[in-house]
Amino acid sequence: MSSVRLPSWVLGPLVLLGAVVAGQAIGLLDEGETIPIPIQLGQSLVGGAAIALVAVGVVLVYRATRVVNFAQAGFGTAGAMLFLCLASLWQWPVLLAAPAAVIGAGLAGVLIEILVIRRFARAPRLVLTVATIAIAQALAGLTLFMPRLFGLIIEVDRNGGGGGGPQIIVRGTGAQYARTAPGSPFDGFNGEWFPWQWDGDDIFVVVAALAAMAALAWFFRATPQGVAVRGAAENTDRAALLGINTGNLSSLVWGLATALAAVGAVAMAMQRDSTLFGTVGRALTQGGSLADAVGVTLLLRALTAAVVARMENLPLAVATAFGISILEASVFWTSGQNVTVDAALLVIIVVSLLVQRSRGARIEAAATSSWEATEEIRGVPAELAPVPQVRNGIRRAVWTIGLIVVAYPWAMSPAQTSHGAVFALYGIIGVSLVVLTGWGGQISLGQFAFAAIGALVGGAVTGRYDLPFALALLLGSLAAAAVAVGVGIPALRIRGLFLAVSTLGFAVAVGTVVMNHTYFGWLFPDTVPRPKLLWFDTDADERTFYYLCVAALAFAIFVATSLRRSRTGRVLIAMRDNEQFARSHGIDVVRTRLAAFGVSGFLAGLAGVLYVHHQESLILNSYGPDQSISMFLMAVIGGLGNVYTVLVGALYLGITTVVIDNAYGRLLASALGVLTILLFYPQGLGAVVYRMRDSWLRRVALRNRIVVPSLLGNRVDATKVALGERLADLGDVPEEYVLPSEIGTAGRSQLARVWKYD
Repeated sequence: MSSVRLPSWVLGPLVLLGAVVAGQAIGLLDEGETIPIPIQLGQSLVGGAAIALVAVGVVLVYRATRVVNFAQAGFGTAGAMLFLCLASLWQWPVLLAAPAAVIGAGLAGVLIEILVIRRFARAPRLVLTVATIAIAQALAGLTLFMPRLFGLIIEVDRNGGGGGGPQIIVRGTGAQYARTAPGSPFDGFNGEWFPWQWDGDDIFVVVAALAAMAALAWFFRATPQGVAVRGAAENTDRAALLGINTGNLSSLVWGLATALAAVGAVAMAMQRDSTLFGTVGRALTQGGSLADAVGVTLLLRALTAAVVARMENLPLAVATAFGISILEASVFWTSGQNVTVDAALLVIIVVSLLVQRSRGARIEAAATSSWEATEEIRGVPAELAPVPQVRNGIRRAVWTIGLIVVAYPWAMSPAQTSHGAVFALYGIIGVSLVVLTGWGGQISLGQFAFAAIGALVGGAVTGRYDLPFALALLLGSLAAAAVAVGVGIPALRIRGLFLAVSTLGFAVAVGTVVMNHTYFGWLFPDTVPRPKLLWFDTDADERTFYYLCVAALAFAIFVATSLRRSRTGRVLIAMRDNEQFARSHGIDVVRTRLAAFGVSGFLAGLAGVLYVHHQESLILNSYGPDQSISMFLMAVIGGLGNVYTVLVGALYLGITTVVIDNAYGRLLASALGVLTILLFYPQGLGAVVYRMRDSWLRRVALRNRIVVPSLLGNRVDATKVALGERLADLGDVPEEYVLPSEIGTAGRSQLARVWKYD
C-alpha cells in the first residue's frame, strides 16, 4: 500500500498552523492563557527571517553537493562582523557597508569552494562534511580576529581588574565607535501591534529577507545559470555528460548560499542592541567561540528547517524556519527564556529523520554512509619482534614517553601542570571517539555533552551530597553511558551526515537545557572539592591531580584496547566496513552498536567527572556545543584508527593552547590542522608517527636480511628471495629429479653462499 504525500504547497501552511497551535498550547499549559497573535506572528517574522535564509543556503548546498554544510551560519556571522567593522569603525554608510559585507561573504564562499571543496570532490561525503566543520571553526576564528584587522583590539581581563568578574577591554583605532550600533535605513519608523512593538530595524530584517528570497526565486526560474543549477541538483553526473560545467555551478551555489546567510546576519546586526563591542565581548566570555555565542544556535535552527524539508523543498524549509520562530516567540512570552526550544528541535530532527528514513533512495544511502577515514595501526611484525635492535628501540621509546609524562609536572609551572591534566582528560574523550567513530563508524558531534552529564552527576555526588569520590566516578560514568545508549537508539536508523546533525542538536540541548539551574538546579553543587585518595590529597597541589588524570587515561586506553581485541571489537570493524555482510553472518547489529555507544559514553562520562573536580565547580560555559566540535576535530587531527594515534591530536591541541594565548588563534590552528590532515594525511598525525616507525623497522629488516612482506611490499624483487634451502646444501640430487631452470638469475641465486636484497 503506497503512502499518500501531500502537495508541497499544502505542507508549508500546515507547518505554520501547527506552530501557532503548539505555541497556544504551551501558553495554556504554562500560564493558563493564550499567546497574543501579534507576538506569535510579528516577532516570528523578524526571528524567522535569518533562520530561513540560512536554511535555504543549507538546502542549496546539499542539493548541489550532497553535503551538510556546517559552515553555513559561520559565513553569516563573518559577514555580520565585516559589516559591523565597516559601519562602526570606518564609519561607512549602512547602504554601502551592508552590500559590501554580503558580497564579501559570497566571494569567501566561492573561494572556499575552489580551494577546499573541490579538493574533496571524489571523497566520501562524510569527509567533506568534516571539512565544512573545520571551515566553520576557521570562520569563527577569523570573525574574532577581524576587528584587529581594522585596528581595534578587544580583550577580556579574567581577573576583572580586582575580582569583579571578567571585564572587556577595548583599545585601538575606532574604540570610541565600538559601542555604537549601526542603524538601519528605516531608523525613524516605529509602531505597535499590541503588545508587540516594532521599529525600523525589524522592518529592515523582513524586507531584506523577502528581497533576497524573491531574487533567488527569479534567479532559478529566469536565468540559464539558475536552470542549470536546478538540473545539476537532480543528477550531477548526467549534467556533466550534457556538457554543463558542474564545478562552476558548485562555486555559484556556494556563493549564493553564503551570501544569503550574510543577508540575514547583517540584517540582524542592525538591531539596536547589536554592537561590535557586545558581539565580540559575548563570544570571548562564553568559551572563546563566536560559533557558540551566535553561529551554533542559528545553525541548529536552520538545520532543523532543512531536515524537515528533506533537504530539497525550499518553500517548506522557509515555512519551517518561520514555524520555529513562532514556537520560540511563544515559549519566550510564557517563560522568559527559550532554552526548551533546543530540546524541542532535537526531537523534531530525530522524528523527521526517522519518518523520512524509509523514503531514502540508494543515492541517499551512499551519501550517508559511515565514517571510514581510518587506518588500523598494525603492531610490530612477528618476524621483527625478537630482534634485539627492535626490542631495545621500542623499550627506549616507551621509557622516554613514560619519563616525559611522569616528569612533566616537575618541570612545568602549576598552571601548565593544570593544563596537562585537562588535556589528559581530553585524551580520554578522544579515546571514546575512537570507539564510537573510528571503530563503530558513527560520527558524534555531541561527545562533550556526555562529559557534561558525567560532570553534572559526579559533581552532585561529591559536592552536593558529600558522598565518596569513587561513587561519583561510577555513577557519573554510568549516567553518561545510559544517556549515550539512549542517543544510540535513533542512531540504529539514522546514519552518517544526519547522525552528525542529530548529535549536534543533542549537544546544544544538553548545553542549554540540562546545564540549566531552572530544570536541574537540584543537582547543581555550589563547589566541587577535589578528592582525597588513600594518603594522597589531590587538592594539595596540581601534580597529584595530574597523575590521577593520567591514571584515568591509562584506564581508558586499557578498556578500549581490551574491547578492540574482543569479539565485540572485531564485530564493530566488520559492521563499519560492510553492515549488510555482517548481518548476513548473524551478527546482532543492534546490540553491538548500542554497546559501542555505551562504552563511548562511559569513558566520556569518566572524563567529565574528573573535569568537574579539576575545575572545582560546574562552569556552565565549559560544556557548550563548541567543545564537542573541538573534541571531534581533535580526534580527526590525531587519527581515529587507534587509541594511541588520537592522543597525538590531544597533544596538538594542548601545544596550541599553551603556545597561542588568544581564542581566535586557537580556533584557526585547530581548523587549519584539520584541513591539512584531510588534504594530505587523511589517517591523521598519529598515523604519520607510525609510518615513521615502519620506516625504521623496514631498515632494520633489510639490514638483517629478514623477509617482512607487510613492511617491504613491492620494494623487493620476489625472484631474488630464497624460498627454501640452498641447492648447494642438499648434496647430490638424483638426475631424474633435476629440471632445467627457467628463471635465470633466481636459479643461480639458490646456489650462492649468501643472498641479499637489491
